[in-house]
Amino acid sequence: MNTRTAWRWCAAAGVVAFFCSWLFGQIPGLVACGPAGDLGAIIAFEFVRTPAEVALLFGSDPCRSALIAAQKTGLLLDAFGFIPAYTAFLILGALAAGGRGSRRMLIIAMLVIAGLSDEIEGVLMYAILRDLPGTQSLVDLLWWAVHIKFALLALGTAGIGVALIAGRKWLATVFGLILLGGGLYALYGLTLFPAGGMMIGFTLAWVALLVAALQRSWIKL
Repeated sequence: MNTRTAWRWCAAAGVVAFFCSWLFGQIPGLVACGPAGDLGAIIAFEFVRTPAEVALLFGSDPCRSALIAAQKTGLLLDAFGFIPAYTAFLILGALAAGGRGSRRMLIIAMLVIAGLSDEIEGVLMYAILRDLPGTQSLVDLLWWAVHIKFALLALGTAGIGVALIAGRKWLATVFGLILLGGGLYALYGLTLFPAGGMMIGFTLAWVALLVAALQRSWIKL
């Protein structure tokens, strides 16, 4: 696959990923029934630490039943739409950005493991939903899946940024700096959860990658 083709496929996968992200906001009832701070219902569920926190998040009926149904819908969209799309988007971005073989393979390996961790996360969340508020052992496993996923996504995103910067083309360097900064900020936000900075970092970086992919699909930067 040549670089131009890789960028075009990266752009296509990115459009699908962002469309899936938009669809999450269209799921009826996907609103926390209890304290969630400034986090959405899905992110708040991902970062629960005890069954008691799960119980607080889901509250009581009728909100509880609506949120359970919405979370299950979200898990299906995640497993069959968003995760495959964003994983392909980032891997194709890593391939298109270039860089040395071993470094590029390390970035791709991190992104593959992140995607697999996200799929495992979904299975664990479904198990908790099936018998709310779940068990501490399930919540502990969820903690690991979530943190491995986000840490590797942050590092992989930053790695794509480094590869773009290494190309020494001015506009690619600008995009690369945004990806590098966004990935590192997301990693920093993860350590400070629930500060909220993590998702801001990912959003800025992935929007920059999508814009770069769309431009580089047609214009050599």
